[in-house]
Amino acid sequence: MPASNYRYRLEVSQEPIRARMCGFGDKDRRPIDPPPVVRLFVSLPDGTPESESSIDHTMMTVHAALWTEDRKEERSLVINPSTIPGQAAGPISSIKSLNPPCTKTLAGFCTSSAYLLRDHTDQRGIYFIFQDLSVRIEGTYTLKFSFTDLRELISPTYEKVCGCVAAEVYSAPFRVYSALKFPGMTESTALSKAFAIQGIKLTIRKDFRYQKVNDDPKDQMNEHTTITTTSTPSNIIKSDNPDNPDNSDNPDDDMMTLKSLMICRTKR
Repeated sequence: MPASNYRYRLEVSQEPIRARMCGFGDKDRRPIDPPPVVRLFVSLPDGTPESESSIDHTMMTVHAALWTEDRKEERSLVINPSTIPGQAAGPISSIKSLNPPCTKTLAGFCTSSAYLLRDHTDQRGIYFIFQDLSVRIEGTYTLKFSFTDLRELISPTYEKVCGCVAAEVYSAPFRVYSALKFPGMTESTALSKAFAIQGIKLTIRKDFRYQKVNDDPKDQMNEHTTITTTSTPSNIIKSDNPDNPDNSDNPDDDMMTLKSLMICRTKR
């Protein structure tokens, strides 16, 4: 069936929650967390859902744009304070767009291609993933996602040029913090982990706890905690008490103890 006969609907499968402002540097990136994910639903004109496996998604794209919290104004451009004479370089949240010289408020890749993936519940779907979006100034925003099938840009007979947006959806509002106020990144979601396993380039945060007790080589690795290590200082001599669990009854240890005692007596 021609793509123009399909009906499209977008749904935000993973909402953005927060981000740390990235400022105006070219290399500074502070991705929105968690990475926004949009799912595409396709149906026939009568409303019957179309199977994802039967759809050619190779030229489908979704574009992300930054809007105000109330979804009334776009915030795609902002004045770069470093270009204003006498203005110190740095982020200014009160500066609004549309007056040159300007730069993009939303940094990174604003367009995502389609991926046929399985989610964390093993259900297949067509997804658009935005893992490299950063916002230059603090505030509360929403993201507007617009879907286009590029196959419809030019018809085979060149009789018409479509290029219209076939579906749109807004994200929930999210907060962009300054560096001092940023509360930190959230835990990686089950959906992000499922996509990463399938080859999508996503940053998956894993924290571990490693506690070394009594020089026991066994570790206690626990996901989503912080790496910590505990070890016995090298200058502490093990006790000769047989009830001490740290006593390994090693003759070398006894020899080291005697040498240490002889050094102490010599110093006296």
